[in-house]
Amino acid sequence: MNPLNFVARPIRNLADAVLVPFKALWVVGLTGFINWATYSGHWWFKWVAFGMAIAVLVAWARAAKTLLLLAVVGFVGWKVYQRYGAQARQQFDDWVARTQPQTAQVLQALRAPTQPATPAGHTEPSAG
Repeated sequence: MNPLNFVARPIRNLADAVLVPFKALWVVGLTGFINWATYSGHWWFKWVAFGMAIAVLVAWARAAKTLLLLAVVGFVGWKVYQRYGAQARQQFDDWVARTQPQTAQVLQALRAPTQPATPAGHTEPSAG
């Protein structure tokens, strides 16, 4: 089992929700054409269409489950931040700074507003 499957599965679920309907149209269209070209009095491609419709519904259900889970996680995170707020964030930052100073520097760099880079030797024009 791939250990990254846990991370990649939600992305794959959302991609399948978009791609599976197009794959279903292709498969049903192709089998419909084959059935039409070799017609012997029985339209068998309707069973392919039925199976592909089930696949599309399953893909949409998985995507809905993924989106619902993301919404719940986001809502819980928002409520936790409302409840504990900046004080808990500061305690976390202090803990990171004590236990892992390099990680604290990374967090500080991520949270600091970025300044536009100026080319070497270039000075800003003085006002006035």
